[in-house]
Amino acid sequence: MDIVVIGGGIIGSSIAWHLAPHANVTVVAEKLGGVATPLSFAWINCYTQDDTYYHFRNRSMDHWMEISKELPNLNIKFNGGLTFNMPPDEREKYYNLQKERGYNVIRVNRTEIHDIEPNLLDEYTPDWAVYAPQEGQMEAELVAIDLISHAKASGATILERTVSGFLKDGHGNVKGVVTPEGHVKADHVVMAAGLGSVDLLAAENITLPVQPREGLLVNSLPAKMGMVRTVYNGDPLHMRQTSYGVIRSSRDFAGGTPGDDPQAHANEVFAWTQNALVDGHELQYGNYTIGRRPQPDDGLPILGATGLNGLSVAVMHSGVTNAAIVGQLMAKLVLTNVTDPLMEPFLLSRF
Repeated sequence: MDIVVIGGGIIGSSIAWHLAPHANVTVVAEKLGGVATPLSFAWINCYTQDDTYYHFRNRSMDHWMEISKELPNLNIKFNGGLTFNMPPDEREKYYNLQKERGYNVIRVNRTEIHDIEPNLLDEYTPDWAVYAPQEGQMEAELVAIDLISHAKASGATILERTVSGFLKDGHGNVKGVVTPEGHVKADHVVMAAGLGSVDLLAAENITLPVQPREGLLVNSLPAKMGMVRTVYNGDPLHMRQTSYGVIRSSRDFAGGTPGDDPQAHANEVFAWTQNALVDGHELQYGNYTIGRRPQPDDGLPILGATGLNGLSVAVMHSGVTNAAIVGQLMAKLVLTNVTDPLMEPFLLSRF
């Protein structure tokens, strides 16, 4: 099969990597590494109240671990998540829910938290937290670029360009994409273009119920490694340390709302970060970013058929956690025309 994957972010790259050994894949991307992907907090987790979505995310976490063994140089690490970003009664319910599901969570007290995160100061250390040692983080843009590179090594073609529409045959079946540089023919097209998928489908009179969700993240300049050892999900501060030493922080792991004065917001979050850590006063401010993440109206992924034969879609937040399983399931759908039962709750037709 000749397959076009639209999008070079974490979702599109995973789909392309899963497909490349089995088909002739062309990745058509405005930017390798994606548009929203580089601006993600990039926590790999099962943080959800929805049981069906929990199992989906858990399968994806497992598959990320499998991929990491196959591609050990991917910029992914499973360094644990420390969560207490909710009142104690809600935290207790969350802990019990995850235990009932069989998720590996540990209730840790203040002393144990200091063992896990020895650089936390007392003011930012709760009486207790929920620790999930299997959770992790990635440098999502770098992982996406590496997956595309591995897809290329398997024979994929990479085109850095925008898509303006679809090629169709006389029966209305999608047979490729239209770009400013020319047409790219295909037996099947997979859209993994985030918010860009909304306009492409709207031009075909198909509504994709996805809205932009802005999120502000604050980055320090590179600092000494080990200042933050896990993904820290506190109240009100969320932070992690990237593989290149930057402390990335926010009011919320999805990115805090920028507000009317994003710089003032960023300054406040950075001050919290400095105040949370031993030697935090040595941190130097780097910059803030505002990402526009694709948020489906019900908060769940949208996967599979679009209503146009030969065209499928994959759009969601969070792409970082879900990309592994999405790549596997979308490849199965395209190659075999079989919708895996794991995808059925997330079809566009539910709307």
